[in-house]
Amino acid sequence: MRILIVDDHEVSRAALRALLRTEGIDVADVGTGDGAITAAIAFRPDVVIVDVAPADPAGFLIAGQLQALAHPPPVVLTSSSSRRWFGSQLGHHVFIAKADLCARAIEERHTM
Repeated sequence: MRILIVDDHEVSRAALRALLRTEGIDVADVGTGDGAITAAIAFRPDVVIVDVAPADPAGFLIAGQLQALAHPPPVVLTSSSSRRWFGSQLGHHVFIAKADLCARAIEERHTM
């Protein structure tokens, strides 16, 4: 499996990247929305994990841009905030809390 991580916090990206690589996942990561689109086209991930925040629309905008690609990858939204803070903002996207992110959780939920 190939996973692209989009998170503006380097420490979060590094931790998740290290975890997924120890689980045998091919990982790329970026810290910006522009980088996410470029990386998604070049890397062709099976799943893109996008960090979102309740008061910041940037992650949701990135998820929408990824879904508008000619061959959109599945997007999994994540946050250190709980699911309840987002309400209807999550829309049809799969959400996995950062504390629960691992290869198995992504594999189980990304096709939902």
